[in-house]
Amino acid sequence: MELKFYKKQNTAKFYLKTVLPIIVCLVMVFSSCRKAENVPGPSVSTQSASNDAVSGQIAVNIAKSLSGVYGGVNVHDGVDSISLSNHNGPQHGYNASALCGFYSDSLVNYTCKSGDTTTHTGGNLKFYFNCKDGKSTGYTAYDSLVTVKTTPNVVYNYFVKQYYTIKCLDDKHTFTGVDGEIDFTNSVISSDKSVVANIGSASYILKNLTIDLCHNDILSGTATFQAYGTNNNQTWSLSGSVTFLGNHMADILINNKVYHVNVLTGKIVG
Repeated sequence: MELKFYKKQNTAKFYLKTVLPIIVCLVMVFSSCRKAENVPGPSVSTQSASNDAVSGQIAVNIAKSLSGVYGGVNVHDGVDSISLSNHNGPQHGYNASALCGFYSDSLVNYTCKSGDTTTHTGGNLKFYFNCKDGKSTGYTAYDSLVTVKTTPNVVYNYFVKQYYTIKCLDDKHTFTGVDGEIDFTNSVISSDKSVVANIGSASYILKNLTIDLCHNDILSGTATFQAYGTNNNQTWSLSGSVTFLGNHMADILINNKVYHVNVLTGKIVG
């Protein structure tokens, strides 16, 4: 889903100096080049892997996606993490102090090196700042980013597309609400055949997520998903739903069975 930005004819345009902190804050790691629209639906012939293991993989994948581990926006940073200051690209709007009505559209081209690992992220990043009664209440974000992480033995490719509406839920800005979509694709190039991408592709639709920023915890909300991947050299292709419960736990529904899973570890509890 793409954002549509409408500009009034007399809208002023602002161009700020290029600096990377906002990109570094939001863009972390990952990519690929297969469209998420091609995510397979449920298929009995490919559902040979254990659904217990798959539920754990889904739980960890969606949690990492929301945290920006695979690139793009980290919803746990809250609404105050975004500003136009030092942000590369054209900005448009009418109220610079409150950011009301502004949007920013930037190209991302970022490379970092740590030890023997090199990571490059490129793509597009957009923000639209939402307001109520002249005060900023959050933002809408869209990103489409490709990340290639290269190590001496393995090359990881990640492609992530995110569309979020993020809003503040309290005066102290400690709770954030999130709605939106995530498309994630993953591939691995390695001479070691045991190194595989557990989730090859996943698509999530998020509804009414409530996030505790102090504890980096998703307290409530739901998500539906379609995904495919591998587990112990067996392929799987499934759809289902996720209900977030707080305390880093979620119920994942696959084929009419509920799995109570820790979203940080992927372990089934109870």
